[in-house]
Amino acid sequence: MNEARPRRACLTTRGLIIAATRRVKWAALFAIAPLLMQACSTSSPVTEAANPGRYSLHATAAGGSVAWARSHKAVMQSASDFCQQRGQMLSVVSESSKGVRALEEHETELTFECHSRF
Repeated sequence: MNEARPRRACLTTRGLIIAATRRVKWAALFAIAPLLMQACSTSSPVTEAANPGRYSLHATAAGGSVAWARSHKAVMQSASDFCQQRGQMLSVVSESSKGVRALEEHETELTFECHSRF
């Protein structure tokens, strides 16, 4: 009986070490996942639209279940940065998206204006 207890404790300790190692691997994956997702979206340079004072942007993101969110975030961030460089704030005129299925390339088109801060 005395031999069974140390062996069982040893197996339990080994099992805990294996489980902890797996958790660390998953934690590392979840830590780098946002970086990998961010790298999957691209945004075009800001271009002037037909109407004076309006600008447009186009972004794409690789397929996946939330690629539409990455393309939306890319255009919103680029537009916000563009307006902030001018000391103004972003005002969205229109936004459209294409490709909402998984494993499709998702596209977002944004038309916006920059307005003075109040």
